[in-house]
Amino acid sequence: MIKLKDLINKKGYFIIAEAGCNHEGDLDTAIKLIQEAAKSGADAVKFQSFTQKTLFASKEYTKALKLKDDALDGVDNIVLKKEWYKPLINEAKKNKIMFITTPFSIESVNDIVNYDIPIIKIASCDIDNIPLLEAVANTNKPVILSTGLALNKDIKEALKILKNNEVALLHCSVEYPTPIQNARLNRIPVMQKLFKNNIIGYSDHTIGIEAPIIAVSLGAKIIEKHFTVTPEKEVGDHIISLERNAMSEMIKSIDKTLIMLGGNTANKKEHVLSKQEKKELVYAKRGIYLNHAMLKGETITEKDLIALRPCVGIAAKDYKKVIGKVLKVDKKSNTALSFKDLKK
Repeated sequence: MIKLKDLINKKGYFIIAEAGCNHEGDLDTAIKLIQEAAKSGADAVKFQSFTQKTLFASKEYTKALKLKDDALDGVDNIVLKKEWYKPLINEAKKNKIMFITTPFSIESVNDIVNYDIPIIKIASCDIDNIPLLEAVANTNKPVILSTGLALNKDIKEALKILKNNEVALLHCSVEYPTPIQNARLNRIPVMQKLFKNNIIGYSDHTIGIEAPIIAVSLGAKIIEKHFTVTPEKEVGDHIISLERNAMSEMIKSIDKTLIMLGGNTANKKEHVLSKQEKKELVYAKRGIYLNHAMLKGETITEKDLIALRPCVGIAAKDYKKVIGKVLKVDKKSNTALSFKDLKK
């Protein structure tokens, strides 16, 4: 069975291209989403498994949101159809990208088991859906759980049910799109402290690539970002989705960010110099020089000294050790001093 930690350890992070329903009910588009996600450099492509009947109590939903009675009639036109699983999974294998889906019903959880899909993603809305969580728990598969709308106690209750699953928690906002002030990325290190046994990541619903890059700098190990092959459609999830080039740019920026953060070297208590910095020590730091010519036997005073580059003799930090010393040799102006030049 796949372990989330092993997936993360390959690069230091794991990127999920969230295709969701951006296929809009078209199999060819779904296949293209997989192909383009793979080309972008994403590690996984994720869809959503639901139907109108398994997700909505239509009359109550339209009434509560004051929608037209037929507002949900088109939902089943954009769902991932059961007969798609096999061709989509095969396409993902062909393109060397992991296929994942979010189940919104126990029936969909069973489909995940039957098609041997390695990871289960649970949406924020289902963090307290006990029957669904119990069905997922019974699979023993790794779980990625979004935590939008959830209080800490809700997360803890879900983790109790999923106690035998490896669980990653994704910080998330359920605003679509999320205003930048509501991304609240500082929640990521807070979650790391609260849930030390869990991998922490970020599911992004802002527009652009900045938030995921910042999230990684704050310690997020899994990034989920919506993905599209039709960015010209400014409706639904397309608004918050990246196309291939933008996703690639995000991933490249994450790579650069991790390099700049310095990894384990930067985590050490003592500052570690690079090879080039060690070479620069001589040229960048200052040494002690005489600011005028002096003769053997003369006593050095503070007025005789100047600190200049390069540091090829006595270092500037030893300035006070030179004052009051007697020269053993004649020295010209602007020549570096060494302790060999001085009487003890």
